[in-house]
Amino acid sequence: MSRSIKICSYLLLPFIYLVVNVKLASLGESFPVTIVTFLPAILFLYIERISVKKLMIALGIGGGLTAFNYIFGQSLNASKYVTSTLLFVYIVLILAMTWSCRFKTISQHNHRKILRVFYCVVGIIVMLAAAEMAQIILTGGSSLIEKISKFLIYSNSYVLNFISFGGKRTTALYFEPAFFALALISIWLSIKQFGIKTPKIDVMILSGIVLSGSFSGVMTFILFYLLEWAFQYLNKNAIKKKLPLAIISLSVFLVGLVFAFPYIATRLGDLGTEGSSSYYRIIGPLAMVGYSLSNIDGVVRFGSLYEYVASFGIFNGADVGKTVDNGLYLLIIYFSWFAVLLTIWYMWKVIKMMRTAFGNNENFRVQLWLFTPLSLFFTGSIFSPEYAFLIVCPFILRKALNITRN
Repeated sequence: MSRSIKICSYLLLPFIYLVVNVKLASLGESFPVTIVTFLPAILFLYIERISVKKLMIALGIGGGLTAFNYIFGQSLNASKYVTSTLLFVYIVLILAMTWSCRFKTISQHNHRKILRVFYCVVGIIVMLAAAEMAQIILTGGSSLIEKISKFLIYSNSYVLNFISFGGKRTTALYFEPAFFALALISIWLSIKQFGIKTPKIDVMILSGIVLSGSFSGVMTFILFYLLEWAFQYLNKNAIKKKLPLAIISLSVFLVGLVFAFPYIATRLGDLGTEGSSSYYRIIGPLAMVGYSLSNIDGVVRFGSLYEYVASFGIFNGADVGKTVDNGLYLLIIYFSWFAVLLTIWYMWKVIKMMRTAFGNNENFRVQLWLFTPLSLFFTGSIFSPEYAFLIVCPFILRKALNITRN
């Protein structure tokens, strides 16, 4: 009986990727309810043991950051403070549970069943994105994206506007292209935890990311691929035994990079174009970040982000932006130097991990830990259960597959 429960519960994880952005209900105007709104309850399906010490440490850090934000942050909209704070506390709880819990082990003979569901999920998502792109190319619009948007947590209207002016982006079952790409990379890392080579799935994942048009997604995939190539082949044993394979694989990758270069160059050029999505995500908010780090009143309380961002007059397209599409910048606006110090500490841990990964990068270990800070550059919706699920799912599977090395 317990065996069947474990099989069914872990099969739920790949399915959630399909419906993570599907709205079930709404609490008020700005709080959509999805399946991952109940993520803490879902985690109890998998928990075998909880380390109370780790849980208290994580919750204590979250409580300290909340207190810092309340004491030092300026309030520009007190009506949204409670809702925004509860979202942050909720995300802290999800991350704390994932870090402090030991999950039930997935037995070897169930690996294939779970992987098959993941493969089906990837196939559905990528085929849907391909259908959206085909419609955009043939008709100049996408009624498919518009119809799917009605069932999602947020409207895809800005994507549809972009398409109407000749842009080519797809979203599949997600509310924006960047989140679509983030979901694909999260699925890819989840599959990699099973320790098998999946070249066809790798190609499908990359195809989906390209179809999304997400520059952050393309660059993250390139970085992860290059890291894995380096970890596999840049060590004494591999150079002696696998040099031809290393040259072939790198050559194939470089050929693909040559074809992708015009797109990469264009998106890099957009960094200097005010109003572009790249400028709004990376360059424009630097003024806010600098102010938060250099002024006592630069910290903003939860719930006051819209007013704070609007006061800087940074254009997102033709309109003045009211959100921050960069999670790292958002953390700095809320927590000032604490966010910077925590980021430096985390990256130092990853760098130390990289030093020992050459020839021994167990199941994409480095890429998995690097995924968390890189994911901050995909979206500003980092205090949402939907984002939290994409981050914690690969870690849950890594623990459940009994990959014990930290």
